[in-house]
Amino acid sequence: MLDWHKLSVAPLISFKLIAKGVDEMQFKIVTREAIRVLGVSVPISKDSTKAYEEAEALWEKILTEGAPMDADGIMLNLGTIWKELNAACEPTLPELAGFFGIEIEHNEGNRYMIAVASSQPESVNLKEYIISAHTWAMFLGKNFFADEYSDAESSIKLEERIYTEWLPTSGYTLADSLDVHLLHPTDNLENTPFEQWLPVKKNSGMTV
Repeated sequence: MLDWHKLSVAPLISFKLIAKGVDEMQFKIVTREAIRVLGVSVPISKDSTKAYEEAEALWEKILTEGAPMDADGIMLNLGTIWKELNAACEPTLPELAGFFGIEIEHNEGNRYMIAVASSQPESVNLKEYIISAHTWAMFLGKNFFADEYSDAESSIKLEERIYTEWLPTSGYTLADSLDVHLLHPTDNLENTPFEQWLPVKKNSGMTV
């Protein structure tokens, strides 16, 4: 059984630095085969503000639902589904150890999924999803759960910078509407390091 606080991942290497805006962004281009994950998902709105709130609510549910409390109402441990996800985490590559946040767009409507890379079978709570094979632009973030309005290290702020600063001048275009975050193991959930993955392809006429 894998413990979220004890999972080990390979160090992030080969990240390039670009001086854009106030701070530098760290990124690398990686081609990956399809990744099988197990997790839970909810439908989300096509409105970006509502979708963010709905995804945030799912994280809160995963973290807290079924968690034991002390007499003062302080959570003693993480929630039951979080524990089940943690136990199911069996990545084939060590750098995939962690929790995925996946925004999926399809004809039936958008969904948000929290999942782990796993070879285990589906369960009552955890369902299979395949992250398509892609070339990914991967960006390193510092605080996934930061308040989007007050902390420049939050995932929403990083995403804004990727789309406004990096993508227009990168020589790449989006290859899919898939939006993926990978949260790295940490002992401090309030300062969770993460990667944002953007599926990309070279612009026409560009050489690799």
